[in-house]
Amino acid sequence: MKKLMMVAAVAALVAGCAKNEAEHFGYKGADLADDDNMFFTTSPTVTNWVPARVLSVCEEYPMSPDEAAIIEAAGVIAPGEPLEKVPEGYVKDTDEPWFAMWKKESENFGRKGVNGFISHWNEDKNVWETSETYFSSYYPDEAGALAALAETRKIIAEKFSPKRFHDFDRCWIAEYLRLRVMCLVGQKPDGTWSCMLDINDKCRAGCGQWEPVEAQAERLAEYKYRKAMVAWKAEKAKVLEANHAAVEKIRAEKGLALLDGGREFESEDGRKAYIRVGTCDAASVTNKIEFWKEKSAALAVATGVAFESEPVSEEVPSGYVVMGAAASSEIYDVRLDIAFPPAVVATEGEKPEGENAEEEQAQKPPVEWRELCFEKLQPGLAIPPRPQPPQR
Repeated sequence: MKKLMMVAAVAALVAGCAKNEAEHFGYKGADLADDDNMFFTTSPTVTNWVPARVLSVCEEYPMSPDEAAIIEAAGVIAPGEPLEKVPEGYVKDTDEPWFAMWKKESENFGRKGVNGFISHWNEDKNVWETSETYFSSYYPDEAGALAALAETRKIIAEKFSPKRFHDFDRCWIAEYLRLRVMCLVGQKPDGTWSCMLDINDKCRAGCGQWEPVEAQAERLAEYKYRKAMVAWKAEKAKVLEANHAAVEKIRAEKGLALLDGGREFESEDGRKAYIRVGTCDAASVTNKIEFWKEKSAALAVATGVAFESEPVSEEVPSGYVVMGAAASSEIYDVRLDIAFPPAVVATEGEKPEGENAEEEQAQKPPVEWRELCFEKLQPGLAIPPRPQPPQR
């Protein structure tokens, strides 16, 4: 039992040290959760785990003098910093749907190699957004690349005071609050070997991490679609505003009252529309046709349309008789629908009697009607076709 207690005490001590390490390094807030881990891969079969804070942070940290000095020593641009123009000496290495890579010949840490960075042209802001930057040197064999890996680690340790090193096979990460500084060795397709020092700003995402070309193409298509939709909505609103002004001018000239007391809404295609509904006691309607003529005549006066055709009448399964018709003028498309409730025919033994007879009669459903009025597009005005979403 005593041995188990000692083991538990050691485990608690180790856990406490791990938790306090982040605080000791200067992390704060959400970044103190050392039990959260993240991984990165250096090949399809190698996964390396580190505390989440090493690769990504939630809080903001200033750039330390050591971190700024590493950027300068590596010869890279400040990672994540937007650029109005690409620095002199860089040429485009790859041009992909979303990302572009840039590189230039350089010499850093006493070795010749290549500086490079990943970027995305933000056409809305007219800047190159950036993220990861790197310095790579190249060797004919693995031994040369591994020697450069070790030499770079020594230089970083002696001159730039990292919080800690995280060592892996052919790879290490120097931990800082603001920067993620990673160095790794890999073999190129031509058989030669490289040692790459990769630097990323944990507090400034910039254009983000590289994605496969297929994912970039989808991202670009989605971006173009969203941008086209914004432009389409703006153009559509402009057309409909001009159309409404033209319709209102003609309505005022004709002295049309439109649907007083009605509700304004937007039709499916965006045109301004109006609706007015009403009811009346079914007992007050003795002739459906005459009631229809009365309502359609009043709507014609209000909107300037003429109901020239007879209404379509249909008895629905509920027993209601629905009468409806549409009419148009130069400025409006109008529709009137009236629903007449079924006649109540009391069979023998069902006739309301006694003190509840009047109440049952009063509960009969009313006649209901609906008036719809849509503004017509005036000559010379047309809603542009809606952009289609990208096909997947």
